[in-house]
Amino acid sequence: MSLKKNAQKKHLESEYERYRSQAETARSEDHYDKAARYYKECVDVLEQWAELESNESLKQERLELAENLKAAAKKLSNGEALTSDSSPSGGSSSGSSGSGSTSDRRDSQPQGQPDDDDEIDPTSFLEDTPEMDFGDVGGMTDLKETLKDQVIDPLKRPELYEEYDLGVVNGVLMYGPPGTGKTFITKALAGELEYNFIEVQASDITSSLVGEAAKNMEEVFEVARNHQPCLLFMDEIDAIAAEREGSGNKTMSEGQMITQFLTEMSDIKGEDVIVVSATNLPDSIDGAAWRRFDERIEVPPPDATARAAVLRVHLRDRPVLTDKIDWDEIKALTDGYSSSDLEIIASKAARSALKEARSEDEIVPITQHHLETAIEETESSLEAWEG
Repeated sequence: MSLKKNAQKKHLESEYERYRSQAETARSEDHYDKAARYYKECVDVLEQWAELESNESLKQERLELAENLKAAAKKLSNGEALTSDSSPSGGSSSGSSGSGSTSDRRDSQPQGQPDDDDEIDPTSFLEDTPEMDFGDVGGMTDLKETLKDQVIDPLKRPELYEEYDLGVVNGVLMYGPPGTGKTFITKALAGELEYNFIEVQASDITSSLVGEAAKNMEEVFEVARNHQPCLLFMDEIDAIAAEREGSGNKTMSEGQMITQFLTEMSDIKGEDVIVVSATNLPDSIDGAAWRRFDERIEVPPPDATARAAVLRVHLRDRPVLTDKIDWDEIKALTDGYSSSDLEIIASKAARSALKEARSEDEIVPITQHHLETAIEETESSLEAWEG
């Protein structure tokens, strides 16, 4: 079967856009190591993409962007923040202004410089019901069962739970190391429930202007209430509702934001709105905010069975002979890797097979060798995390 160059380029463009979006999100949250890892993935993709370009100008454009991202990754790896001068240019590899994604909106202005004339419309974070459910989530069996028992079933059979004086869950807190799939499982939960979906980061809410953060908080919850049934996902909740006791450095804006969050969490009781929050630092969350969550669920790194399941999910739409893979060996080799690490491994293995396919001009399935090489080239993101 002959491979079309346009199809290869389209695949690489999709990979680039995904990694770039993840890098910008991590950078906006000051996760420098994570952002650097995703920028490095962008570099690999761009260099392969450049090889496919017959237009010399486009080829040079890809390579220049790769060099910019390589330099940005190096600074971030050294713990240096990117200034507006050192930020990599070229948010969209195709030369457009971007796809309008959440990450594009966050990256539209330099970090830490609020633009009073360009306020973000909170409705822009609203999405239709995600086209995914728990069947798209590899592993995480215990977590999925917990969510079914504690969140989904009470919503489907409220009368039964009322008999036992148990209400519907409106607040869920997920905590654990970064990259363990908290965001992914939350989106799948929204799909499972057939709820509208809103995803916001701490950087979308916080503001140095007095009263602005509280207003942002109020408006996001208002959008959720106006589009019921709705699941509101708030990532990095520790940066939104940080511990207040003994915090003399907390600004008035931050105090107002936490107070507004507590008020909103109380007001959604009885509404068809579920708030799911995620954090890597549960001990940093304000006590009153912690108590607003009906369920607090730990999301640990994937075990051996889950790691294989996660890889299978990321490989299922790619050419791979799964029955030829030594999954016991793969499980052993990926010990200590997070779900996001496994996604990177699957993409690296796919690109390695794609490179061979370009040379042979026919489909080359992903093999054990491709996976093992990808694992060897991918560092575990959990090694740098102290839980």
